[in-house]
Amino acid sequence: MNRIKDAEVLSVENIFKDKYIIPLYQRNFAWGEEQISRLLQDIYESMRSGDKHFYIGSLVVLQRGNGEFEVIDGQQRLTMLSIISGILDMGIHLCLRYDSRPEVEDFFRVLNSGVVPNNRTESSISHFCDAIDLVWSTQLDVEKSESVTLELESVKDQMADYIKHNVCLVREIMPNDTDVASYFEIMNNRGEQLQEHEIVKGLLLGKLHEEGNGEYSTVCSMIWDACSQMEVRVQKSFSPSSRLLLFGDNCDSINLTGVSNAAKYGDNNKPLLDRLKVQSKEVESMTLEEIVNSNVNVVFKTESWDDDEKSPEEESIIDFPNFLMHIFRLYYNQTYLSSFHKDSEAKDIPLSEKYLLKVFNTIKQDINPLDFFLRLLYCRVIFDRYIIKSNVTENDEKREWVLLKPYICEDKNRGTKKLQFKQTFDIDTKKHEAIVRSISCLQVSFRTKPYKNYLQSILKWFVNDTLPIEADMYLKKLHELMLSEFNRTSAEYIGITEYDNKHQGTCVPHYLFNFTDYLYWWMKTRNYIVNWNDVSYEQIEAITKEIELIRKTDFRFLNRNSIEHHYPQKRKEEHNNECVSDFDLNCLGNLILISKSANSRLSDKNPKDKADLISERKDLPPTRQIIYNITRNNGWGKQEILIHLGCMEAILKHREQILQSSCEC
Repeated sequence: MNRIKDAEVLSVENIFKDKYIIPLYQRNFAWGEEQISRLLQDIYESMRSGDKHFYIGSLVVLQRGNGEFEVIDGQQRLTMLSIISGILDMGIHLCLRYDSRPEVEDFFRVLNSGVVPNNRTESSISHFCDAIDLVWSTQLDVEKSESVTLELESVKDQMADYIKHNVCLVREIMPNDTDVASYFEIMNNRGEQLQEHEIVKGLLLGKLHEEGNGEYSTVCSMIWDACSQMEVRVQKSFSPSSRLLLFGDNCDSINLTGVSNAAKYGDNNKPLLDRLKVQSKEVESMTLEEIVNSNVNVVFKTESWDDDEKSPEEESIIDFPNFLMHIFRLYYNQTYLSSFHKDSEAKDIPLSEKYLLKVFNTIKQDINPLDFFLRLLYCRVIFDRYIIKSNVTENDEKREWVLLKPYICEDKNRGTKKLQFKQTFDIDTKKHEAIVRSISCLQVSFRTKPYKNYLQSILKWFVNDTLPIEADMYLKKLHELMLSEFNRTSAEYIGITEYDNKHQGTCVPHYLFNFTDYLYWWMKTRNYIVNWNDVSYEQIEAITKEIELIRKTDFRFLNRNSIEHHYPQKRKEEHNNECVSDFDLNCLGNLILISKSANSRLSDKNPKDKADLISERKDLPPTRQIIYNITRNNGWGKQEILIHLGCMEAILKHREQILQSSCEC
């Protein structure tokens, strides 16, 4: 490959002092919600943290004879920066052109003139318009309950200034004799660069040797590699003989001595590591002398394993670098906090993987590598068994959540064993179902990986404990966590009596909707009797009727991320005679959490048409079932909105009493 002719770090402001052209061989702009939201959230977090520079990667270019730079790699980032610069009015002269794509040329010409293009009918530029919408609507501060977007003038100005002067790209200029076609092919088919978590693995293995435990490096590497495959159940990543040593005869436990945060966790488990070290070799290829000198019991393969059956594909809710950040915070947070200057504000280890090396370098002196590898394995077993996974699907409406534990199935006729998986709490399916819904409620509410504090809380329950945990205790802890998240994110949104645009309408936290659905579902499936002394008979009767309107209880929590006004905003403008106020329109009683596609489809239809359109759906959340059934029976206006609001607020007020009720039907 040709060597780089020149490379320099340039701010966005300086990048756009030159002209760029996207050649025909480049694919179209393809960034969607995940990439755009993540970029903006990371920039916002970097700005709030006071970082002097925020690097977003490299831009590989070739300078043409006319001085323009032909973009070979990095056009997605450059295009996104061009869009952001244009709509935030950053005072930058945009200099981005596309070869032989006149519609795209016109789009950027209009954007460059200070006008936001809005031609959504032209397929070649509709994705640019969608990107503009996403820039404006992205929730920048995921931890805050109120809306923080670029539509807030103060946020917009701060972000514009920070992006202009502090966001940087490394521009790499290729020599003029570069074979562009060959280079582009290499760039698009190259193997992945060494990732930060692989660097951490290397540093830990190096430290293992420095501390005189190099003999365990192969075993520790094997443990790391097994744990890093987040889409595969960890037991399946070990050979059958190693499985038996690590996870027991039924593969449903973990044979580690002591609690995982013990000071000498690794040393206490050296006998197991010694056996694993020998077992990890092909025993059949060992000499008798090697077996005798190993001083451990070697398990010979006396049974065959039928592991060829393909397991269903599963999707983890986090990736491996993010999992490592959770391990760092679980076990080494105090070391990290002590590194802060006494006059500075100490913060917990962040969960964003972009800080992986930075955090590791801060805490590495306190890491015993043998402890770390075993803690990693222990937490991965916990994660697989007690944290939900989903089926792999591009259609979120078809997403299913599972919570599984391993077991061994024996075929005595064939003399084979097979590693299989079943419900984690298979003895009590009702509690299992509630546990899956509890975790999925939290998951869809806090989707962004760096902000999964709920996951940190769950993993922390096991740091000072050992397997297994009973369904009753786990569900009780999950309910306490759900209540805690309500108090943190949603309590102030309840009991509002006048219109307040900061706590109503699209500003309502998504968790509040999901948590309310969970409460309704819990009461319905448990035949909960509403009998509260501080609630009127009329209100109790209304709540009872709402619970009866929930016909289906097999709904799933999905990634619904758009707030819809069931009584439409447009209808309020056109039908003043219906006396629906701004408060009625934007209160919790008139709001539904749905997918963006559904919101676009329903749009400004009247309430009855919406209810009839969805009448055949059998998997709707409880609140939507209630609202649609009321609408079909009585219509939907001011009175229905306020009655439903009263029911929801009464239920939320008694949330602790509801969740502490018996799990028995």
